[in-house]
Amino acid sequence: MAFPILKGEALEDALQFALLLRDGFADADELLGAVNVTSGKVVGRRKGSSGTFLFNSLRPGPQSLKVSSDPDTPYYVPATIAVNVPMPAPLWPAFPDETLADPDLPLGDPGQPAAYKTQRQAATLLPTSSYPFLAGATLVRGTVLHGGVALASATVQQTGGTDPPYTTGADGQFVLFLSNPPGLPTPIKVTATYPGLAIGNANVTVTRGLTVSVTITM
Repeated sequence: MAFPILKGEALEDALQFALLLRDGFADADELLGAVNVTSGKVVGRRKGSSGTFLFNSLRPGPQSLKVSSDPDTPYYVPATIAVNVPMPAPLWPAFPDETLADPDLPLGDPGQPAAYKTQRQAATLLPTSSYPFLAGATLVRGTVLHGGVALASATVQQTGGTDPPYTTGADGQFVLFLSNPPGLPTPIKVTATYPGLAIGNANVTVTRGLTVSVTITM
């Protein structure tokens, strides 16, 4: 079921589906730079600088929405989000489906139902190493090497940490952000994994508000 959306006072279109993306670092509904969402040849229409993308001509059935940043502002890791059109809730044809959420809790509350949290996580974009992090962010930046060459598609994460892992690109670079950094300089272990290779580890000391650099050899 489509419903009208208004632009100013003029009836502009009939909304079939909306994708609600989030910035995983800033934990915000606004996205930085130019971001595109497509399903085949169908392009979502972005509302200003928000993470809301509107569609009115998707074919019914399963869809794979491709999310990418423009080369001039490569701030987010590309993502593919699986959705089904039309959405089960005709009065809220959007992903994540907020009708799955507990209305008595904030949407980002860890106590939200698993079905909603899964969708919210899928719609959360992770920053690339080019992301313009704010001053005061606690970061671990580095490169993964194998045989002295940058290793793409390696997974890097803090051992025992709860923040999202990072998958390296062609340049082998990664960036990890610590959302709850320790108050004092603290040693942590960073682990890199890749199918068929031995695990790579690096010990670094993180300090709140600072960036530490490391190279991991596998």
